[in-house]
Amino acid sequence: MPNLESTGTTVVCLGDSLTAGAGAAPEEAYPARLEELLGVPVVNAGVPGDTTADGLARLGPVLSHDPWLVIVELGGNDLLRRRPVEEAHADLSALVEGLLAAGAAVVMVETEAPLFGGEYDELSASVARRYGLPLVEGVVGEVLGDPARKSDQIHPNAAGYADIARGVAHVVEPLVEERRRRGLPVAPREAA
Repeated sequence: MPNLESTGTTVVCLGDSLTAGAGAAPEEAYPARLEELLGVPVVNAGVPGDTTADGLARLGPVLSHDPWLVIVELGGNDLLRRRPVEEAHADLSALVEGLLAAGAAVVMVETEAPLFGGEYDELSASVARRYGLPLVEGVVGEVLGDPARKSDQIHPNAAGYADIARGVAHVVEPLVEERRRRGLPVAPREAA
């Protein structure tokens, strides 16, 4: 995995309303639940409505958190706004390249969902393959396909966010443990 030995000290979740936690209380958003599961601070850099282009535009502010790991969940709003998938792919690729060039490790969250379709289902997976990144697969689609885990048509409820956090933790926890094993920071010194 690229940049696992990053000198950064934080975990940042970069995304749209699914990262921000729309439809649930702030402490129920998946980054807050992920923080509980991992036992390390997690920065929630989710902004409702963000497209891949918006995420790319926020590269500087995300890097200001000194991340060793950035978990990227973007693409749903590109589809909802009918942006060409090629543009979304280019923006997401540029975002990942910027994060990697800055020394951060990156994990992609697959954004496939029942309302997405065709080539958008492959957006995050395609970028993950291209750059050799870990991919959190299936959990967002499973949650958004279950009305009992949704607060509205396109957002999870507290139970849905807990499920997403568990899916992300399944991929991220081994990375945290490997960094600990190597004696690398997984959190800022004052928070460790």
